[in-house]
Amino acid sequence: MGGSRFSNCSMAEAIQLCQEISGKELAWTYTETNRIGDHIWYISDIRKFQSHYPDWRQEYDLRRLAQDIYEKNVERWIAEQVNTTVHPI
Repeated sequence: MGGSRFSNCSMAEAIQLCQEISGKELAWTYTETNRIGDHIWYISDIRKFQSHYPDWRQEYDLRRLAQDIYEKNVERWIAEQVNTTVHPI
C-alpha cells in the first residue's frame, strides 16, 4: 500500500538506512539515466484505505519497518550466503 508521507524515502536514503541497520556496506551503483517507467518520486495516497478502515493507524516509521525486515530475514540471508559460497575440494 505504501507509506504515504508518514513513511517514505529515496533510494539513497534507503541504502544508507539499510547500511546503518545491518552494519554492512551494500554493493550498489548509481547512474544518471532513469530507468524507463520509474517514478522520480511517488507517495501513496492511502485516503481510500483509511476511509474503509477508520480506526487503522500507521505505527511503523521507515526505520522500524527496515529494522523489522532485517531482523526477520538476516538468518536466512546468512544461510543462503553460506550455501552459495564455493568451497575448494
